[in-house]
Amino acid sequence: MKNISLIIFARLSSKRLNKKVFSKILNKYLLEIIYLRLKKKLKYQIIVNTSNKKKDNPIVKFCKSRKIKFFRGDLNNVFLRTVYCLKKNKISAFVRVNADRPFVDFDQITKAITIFKSKRYDIVTNQLSKKSPKGLSCEVAKSKIFYDVLRNKSLKKSDKEHIFNYFYRNRKQYKIYQLKNKLYEQNSKINLSIDNKKDLIRTIKIFSKFKRNLYISTSKVIKLLSVYET
Repeated sequence: MKNISLIIFARLSSKRLNKKVFSKILNKYLLEIIYLRLKKKLKYQIIVNTSNKKKDNPIVKFCKSRKIKFFRGDLNNVFLRTVYCLKKNKISAFVRVNADRPFVDFDQITKAITIFKSKRYDIVTNQLSKKSPKGLSCEVAKSKIFYDVLRNKSLKKSDKEHIFNYFYRNRKQYKIYQLKNKLYEQNSKINLSIDNKKDLIRTIKIFSKFKRNLYISTSKVIKLLSVYET
């Protein structure tokens, strides 16, 4: 696989926390923290994938101001937007990163990509068993399987929004590897995503515990929370 990219899926139409990706954490935006963590630890192209709606113009403005590559497409049909993004940028495989994940796990992504490359899987994921903390999903996939589905299959409405649903539902048709992570499995009830104001405040406190280190490893965060929350 020559061209693996990290794609951050971002939008401003969050219902529970307005303009979530621009929430401030240690004087930086949530979207910015995710980008910086990925850029520092992973040497792959990063693209912010957002909608072509006017409401998401601030995301594009942010990307342009920091010279971050971006792509725009249909707000509701995320599957189609993803395919167009992959084709335009000639991406052979990609890692999906949601823009509500301040503790995106670069070590887990590195492991997933290594396995993906070595065994020629269609997908490497930790989402088949659902034994991972919320906010730490990890998915690497071949672009080709997305092209094939769009060309030959009928997608449900939910498949268009949740782009891996079709593949998980039809998993026997694909070569899928389930990532194993004992620390994740032992702490699967922990929440490391940002969905509301309470999550945001909690995230700020966690970073403060680690002396405002934006690049703290996810495993250290889990170990800290395992003491207080389990």
